Amino acid sequence: MTVMARGFTEGTADGTGTDRYRARLARGTLGRPALEVYVQGGLYDVAVADGFARSLLRGAVQGPGWALAWGQLPPDGADVQVAFTGRHVDLSAGVRVLGDRFWVAEADVRARRVVVDTPSERAALRVATVSREGRWRWPWSAAN
Repeated sequence: MTVMARGFTEGTADGTGTDRYRARLARGTLGRPALEVYVQGGLYDVAVADGFARSLLRGAVQGPGWALAWGQLPPDGADVQVAFTGRHVDLSAGVRVLGDRFWVAEADVRARRVVVDTPSERAALRVATVSREGRWRWPWSAAN
């Protein structure tokens, strides 16, 4: 996969310079645009545009005090609205568009689910958890 120099965004934890996540544009097979998502220093996911099935909501993960979600934009370019939800939480998150194909949203919150809305579709997903050491747990595991 060849990394593109443009379209790089990064989130940092509480001003200490410790990375929460990094999302960057890349090239997938046959030169298709791709989004690489790194969480706490390790590659977490790669989403390739125009694959077999477009995913409005591709993934969601959270760490200590923050949550992140990402996916592909709708084909018609409609706005994407993202909300992180939980037992006592319903927080809208700002959405960053990367490369006219992908979106990333982050919030300073602990959440159980993320809900993504467009005028024509809705998607929801349980948020996976990443430990302070960078290990992640499946959202349906007994340890959660």
